[in-house]
Amino acid sequence: MRRTSVVVLMVAMLLWSFPYVWAEGKSGAGKALTVKGEVIDTACYFAGGKHGERHRKCAAMCIQGGIPAGLLAEDGTIYILNEDHSDEAYVKAYETIKSHAADTVTVKGVLIEKSGVKMLFVHEVS
Repeated sequence: MRRTSVVVLMVAMLLWSFPYVWAEGKSGAGKALTVKGEVIDTACYFAGGKHGERHRKCAAMCIQGGIPAGLLAEDGTIYILNEDHSDEAYVKAYETIKSHAADTVTVKGVLIEKSGVKMLFVHEVS
């Protein structure tokens, strides 16, 4: 049941985000952003505040298993990370996030905000 809920959530997020990525590429919607922070798995962070070195192994398994990755910015802001399908390089950049659970990284991308949710479409990771 839990796995089904996670899959449904992921599919809904991808379907919700696709028009915004397309719009960004075509009409300039969205805002370029560079932000530094810790890569988190959103399930454990939102459910119990878990993150950091002590949570690295679990976060890596969750992100590799399909839980949406997030970025806990240095100022405490949470960004849901998503892949931008408009360019193969962006897809590859998002894939690198999966190997950085609990690491501090700098992410460049396009920010879309809707109903209080901040989603960052990854273009580059360093």
